Amino acid sequence: MSYAIPTNELALNDIRQYKEKALNAGIATAKAAGIAATDLELVYREALPAFDMGVTVAAGAGWAAEYYRTPAAAGALAWASLFGLAAATDPFLPVRRVVVFYKVYDATALALTTAVRFLLATATTKGVFFLQNLFGVKLEPEAWFSEPVVYSPQDQINMDFYAKAATPAAGEELGFGAFIIERIGGTVS
Repeated sequence: MSYAIPTNELALNDIRQYKEKALNAGIATAKAAGIAATDLELVYREALPAFDMGVTVAAGAGWAAEYYRTPAAAGALAWASLFGLAAATDPFLPVRRVVVFYKVYDATALALTTAVRFLLATATTKGVFFLQNLFGVKLEPEAWFSEPVVYSPQDQINMDFYAKAATPAAGEELGFGAFIIERIGGTVS
């Protein structure tokens, strides 16, 4: 099951539980992938879009600038890549790194995005989250995922968005809460 939960429906303790659930799912995946044998050998931190997820797009565009932004003029009544790439070229998660997504936000004043989806390559859908009812009238700038979305090392990350109109020339600031789980010493020692 995947559905979005607006922040105003969550207590602080609920938010902590969602983050803990996301971390536990990522840690379990990291240990199953052989990154570490115990929790003490792992570190976690907030994800940097380009550095952590292997996104290589034109300099200054969207995720390449370590800034969540959709591509320009994309998503009009169709699923479009958040990276601005064809599905065949979506990035692969680096070796020995797990990413777990737990929330989405839209900081754009007039949100165009109505949904986001996470796929493994082009075949397996990991989650679909409908957002129009939350972001469309700006009652909420962010929503939490009912279940964390986890990618294992070397998974091909295919993230798409659906918009009611094409994004502007500067794109739309559509970002994510995501943790990176990796072996201690990988990035943080």
